Amino acid sequence: MPNEAGSLAPDRVGAWLDPELDDPAEVRSLQHSPAAGLTVRPVTTTVNSVHNNGLELLAEVEYPLLGTAGEHFA
Repeated sequence: MPNEAGSLAPDRVGAWLDPELDDPAEVRSLQHSPAAGLTVRPVTTTVNSVHNNGLELLAEVEYPLLGTAGEHFA
């Protein structure tokens, strides 16, 4: 499941944090995929600072581990 976008519903946080949860299938069952139509894409690391603001932060960049910009992670 590497590089797959996902999220965790609030009602599943307790199970996610359970130190005895060690079955990979159970772990995957706690996650859900993002909403339909959501595209995950690489952006510049400039987005990591709250001091930066502007539309340029939304510009898609090439992600060297995936190849060219525009490829989807999932």
